[in-house]
Amino acid sequence: MGALRWGHRASKLRPRRNGWGGEEMQRRLAAILAADVVGYSARMGEDEAATLAALRTLRAEVLGPTVGARGGRIVKSLGDGWLVEFGAAADAVACAMQVQDRLDAPGGLRLRIGVHLGDVTHEDEDVFGDGVNVAARLEAEAAPGGVAISDPVYGALDGTLRPSFDDGGERALKNIARPVRIWLRGGAAADRTPGAVQRQAGFPRLCVRPVATSDPRDEVRELGEALTGDVVAYLDALRWLEARADATEDAGGAYLLSAGLRGRGDRLRLEVRLAAPDGRPLWSGKFDGALSDAFDWQDRTGEAVATTAAGLILDEEHARLSATSDADITAEQCLLAGLMAYRTFRQEAFEESLHHLVRAIERKPDLPDAYANAIFTVLAGRTVGFRGEFDRHSAMMPAWVETARGLPRRGPMLDLALAIADFQRDGAAAPLRLALADVLRRAPFDPQVLAFAGWGHLWIGDAREAMDCFERQRRVGRYSPFSVAVLGGMATASVQLGDDAAAIAHAEEGLAVADAYPTLHSARAAALALSGREEDAAAAFARYRTLVPDRTIAAWRAVNDYGGSEGGARYFEGLRRAGMPKA
Repeated sequence: MGALRWGHRASKLRPRRNGWGGEEMQRRLAAILAADVVGYSARMGEDEAATLAALRTLRAEVLGPTVGARGGRIVKSLGDGWLVEFGAAADAVACAMQVQDRLDAPGGLRLRIGVHLGDVTHEDEDVFGDGVNVAARLEAEAAPGGVAISDPVYGALDGTLRPSFDDGGERALKNIARPVRIWLRGGAAADRTPGAVQRQAGFPRLCVRPVATSDPRDEVRELGEALTGDVVAYLDALRWLEARADATEDAGGAYLLSAGLRGRGDRLRLEVRLAAPDGRPLWSGKFDGALSDAFDWQDRTGEAVATTAAGLILDEEHARLSATSDADITAEQCLLAGLMAYRTFRQEAFEESLHHLVRAIERKPDLPDAYANAIFTVLAGRTVGFRGEFDRHSAMMPAWVETARGLPRRGPMLDLALAIADFQRDGAAAPLRLALADVLRRAPFDPQVLAFAGWGHLWIGDAREAMDCFERQRRVGRYSPFSVAVLGGMATASVQLGDDAAAIAHAEEGLAVADAYPTLHSARAAALALSGREEDAAAAFARYRTLVPDRTIAAWRAVNDYGGSEGGARYFEGLRRAGMPKA
């Protein structure tokens, strides 16, 4: 479709009024996403009504919420294709990848998507320019279900997204004067592992109805789509909860979150309802705001809705699991309980999580996520310095590793866990770097994969790559059970990168919700010491000592010396200055 119908017009500038910033429109640099439905004409010929209904569902459940959550704006629609504008290339690429992953179902609509970074101009309700022209031509180069991006876009990506793309070489694109080097992400699930978070059967589900509004204004409708996307993104990152935008009438035994957005002049009101799988009302709330403060209000409201809904669903699930007898509890429910246990990050929380994960393995010895989480929990506890009762579970890890290697279907999480376990055993960084690139290619938006990939990079001394993973995890998984661990990783990485002020800020943010997590105290103590704040560093280290009484730098290095990196040496020097003995 698209490349021909988007046209190829010379850019023109002339004064006009519109909502994009004043009377005179200026050319500006933007990331443009061009998307086109594969086989649209054939589908319309076969069943026009079903095709149009599928397009409406695609816009309501997938495209609109994902674009809104990534800060994009749909600037043009031609029925079977869309142009979307973003302020940042990384947001455009992440949006393209997530849309494709969420559409990757047999028999459903499929898209080709192209992304380019270039000049665009808005004029007379149209958009054109270099950014549009190249994006449209790139879309035609993408495989069905795939994404094609230009070299400038690829250059703007961080280390969490780059592994998903293969070099497609330079290509001559129709009506484009110079060859364009392109990068490709494959199409069908048969050709790649989808990047969506992989769930276990038996986890609770949440249907999020697209925010409804009768307001005719585009900015209100787009705000509703963005709120839908934000809430889905926040809640789906919980790992133990499968949250999806769903416009169907039947929630099918899932929790149901619905909302309506009303506007009158500058005033906004969002009314929200949450129902249990059996239809019981769990919560209703109202959130008032102003259209002039739409972006900040969207952020505040999306977080407030997600936080409240997550807490209520967690309470319901705890009650449900507590009422299930030990004989009747399933392996998947044990796994769910293990994931829920990460809240305080105390040693007792790690041990409780391992207790549930061991039960999951006993009940279902081929459950990949149970092994992955058990291995990660032991590795994390060893790095922190937990001993005592924790040692009993730690001794089980070699058997878990051996059994897990033989599982026919492991998934990105377990592959990463095994690679990190190998590194902890033999200290070989190169295989772990290859494994990290592989899992980020396969699951670039999984909050748990990002969290532990960040720690994997940190443990081999790649602090910058670790920070890329942690920062992306914070964007896609702020409410993940592993968010506190991510703040600990960000604090540690910041010390190793020489940014002590950031390290202190990350540590203090984490301590506000989990003041017994030793990593936050040790990173804060090291950063304070390296900043010359000796008394504050000593106080921070004293608090660390109440949690890990007898650790030395030599004992820490024996478990993990951060790949012998300069950043690791800086971190240990900070701990020494804060009061940790060398041996």
